[in-house]
Amino acid sequence: MIFKISEIHSNSMEPNFHEGNYYIVKKNSDTKKIKRFDVLVYFCKIHNLNHIKRVIGLPNEKLLFKGKEFFIDNKFIKTFSISDSIRLEFEIDDNSLFLLSDNLSLFGKSCDSIKNGPIEKENIIGFII
Repeated sequence: MIFKISEIHSNSMEPNFHEGNYYIVKKNSDTKKIKRFDVLVYFCKIHNLNHIKRVIGLPNEKLLFKGKEFFIDNKFIKTFSISDSIRLEFEIDDNSLFLLSDNLSLFGKSCDSIKNGPIEKENIIGFII
């Protein structure tokens, strides 16, 4: 088991994780242990940086953001407090996850799956502990 200490460089995970705080990442190559709502660190190829995000979609699920409501496989999950009414659909393949920022004021503006689509498992670095 290997751990890494890193600093948060954005406000995309507020109010739960704050910019400037440090966190410990438990590096793990076993992506089968990932569960919905886990907080992960992944490598973003677009920015060549590590990002911290929350898992909301798992492999082989179909996600729908309709209005301000969120559905997984046509089952209502929750209502999001976002400013715009939207319609977005995503299908996650068996090698990807759907990661979202906690800071919903940045909905669609943060480097997460809303903006960049599902994240491939090979880019997952580990779990926040």
